[in-house]
Amino acid sequence: MKIIYEEKQYLISSENAFDLSIKNTFSGDAPTFYNSSQPSCKPLASEDFIGDIQQGGSCNVPIVSINIHCTGTHTECEGHVNDSNITIADVCPIDFIPASLITISPEQANRTEESYHVALAEDMVITKNAIKEKMLTAHSGLIIRTTPNSHSKKSRNYDYEAAPFLTNDAIDYIIAAGVEHLLVDLPSIDKSEDDGQLGNHKRFFKSGKTVSELLFIENDINDGFGFLHIQVPNWALDSAPSRPIFYPT
Repeated sequence: MKIIYEEKQYLISSENAFDLSIKNTFSGDAPTFYNSSQPSCKPLASEDFIGDIQQGGSCNVPIVSINIHCTGTHTECEGHVNDSNITIADVCPIDFIPASLITISPEQANRTEESYHVALAEDMVITKNAIKEKMLTAHSGLIIRTTPNSHSKKSRNYDYEAAPFLTNDAIDYIIAAGVEHLLVDLPSIDKSEDDGQLGNHKRFFKSGKTVSELLFIENDINDGFGFLHIQVPNWALDSAPSRPIFYPT
């Protein structure tokens, strides 16, 4: 496929595309956050029907229960933090998004002078300075991979392993750079316990369009520029499970 961006032609192919989502196997091994239950799947059952071929049914008819925000890769919009009734289907682009992939090593909060809206102690944070150093050119999409980057992120319980998050300064810098679609391999761009303020979310959604969280970005995908396609179902909710696909150039 040919894409023209900023008067330059790019060729992208599905053969060189990377899925940045965590596969949901419904087998009890999804990443979890805020003491959430694991995603579950059971067959539709009635008096004379079972929606499971292995149980003798004529077809599979699964019923799924899932906490969108806390058990896997998802994309959300401002409807997550306000009463605008804006839905993810309203704002998530169906087109390709020019995007940068960068890798950041979180820093101890007590070693930075950057701010956050609640007190910081031994927290690990992603700073403005780190992003500024890595994001040499801003595009409408920004994908942040954090180190260390092990496959344990695919099944981690973040209630027992506190996750890094972004400083307010980092969010303000991203906004000023014109980023509209922010993607991270973290459970949240905010500290898990910020007194319910979701301060970074509210800052970003003043001008940003979508935030995608709980990605997994393999180590063999190089940092750099590419095109992003965020696949979401057409749901009238603040968020939806998503499958971000990245096409490096």
